[in-house]
Amino acid sequence: MAGANIGMRHARRAWRLAPLAALLGSALLTASPSHASPWARADGEIFLSTRADYFIAQEDAPPGSGLAPSRFERFETNSYAEYGLTRTLTIGGKIAYGTSTYSDSYAAGSQSGFSEIEGFAQYEIFRGRRSVLSVKLTGAAPAGLNAGARPELIANGAGAELRALYGRNLFSKPCKIFAGVEAGYRKRFGDDADQIRADALVGAEPAKNILLLIEALSSTSMRNEAGDGADYDVVKLQPSAVWRFSRRFSLQAGVTHEIGGRNLVLGDTYFLSFWTIF
Repeated sequence: MAGANIGMRHARRAWRLAPLAALLGSALLTASPSHASPWARADGEIFLSTRADYFIAQEDAPPGSGLAPSRFERFETNSYAEYGLTRTLTIGGKIAYGTSTYSDSYAAGSQSGFSEIEGFAQYEIFRGRRSVLSVKLTGAAPAGLNAGARPELIANGAGAELRALYGRNLFSKPCKIFAGVEAGYRKRFGDDADQIRADALVGAEPAKNILLLIEALSSTSMRNEAGDGADYDVVKLQPSAVWRFSRRFSLQAGVTHEIGGRNLVLGDTYFLSFWTIF
């Protein structure tokens, strides 16, 4: 009888996972993130994000050369999902499909494809009254030459990342303010350099249906690439605002500004994201 009850629980959990599997499958076909929070999803809760990005980067030609500036543009759609598998374990994934164009004085071209495919599992180690600590393991597929990715970021091998996440509620009055920090090491299984990635976030809720976010995102190369493998550093600043127009649905708008980097042309991303929780 106990075995039958366990089997029924697994069956119910499989049915609860079905919407998540359907979303990820449809994203692959229709090319339809938001970072994982240090706080785990509630058991059985699903979070979905569909995001549209426009990225542009331009590099001026040397003065007096008579050459046109090089210009890279990309339109991209992202589908991101999280599922609370248990009270402390969250699983999820992200799929990005992009169409990019590049032009300079010598050539112009366009390409489309899946520029990012990731899956992850995140375990909540500790949760106190005001703070939480989690660890996250991510696997990423490579973004190939025809993937619509930026030329400097194209990968020729898969990657895996181990990351620690810490979040804390700082204040509850006069408005709720919270912060989070993350740090991880991404191993690249190809010619690309490994990376240390570190992110920080501060959020505030000035009203019940308004959330303001400011994020700092960084990737630092370990410079252990082989041959022509990707080797770059980048630091980004990302302010955004979220409007919760119902209990389940929210809309986020923001910009990602690349404030520094090495071995890549800096640019800006403008994005709009639709969030759903059920």
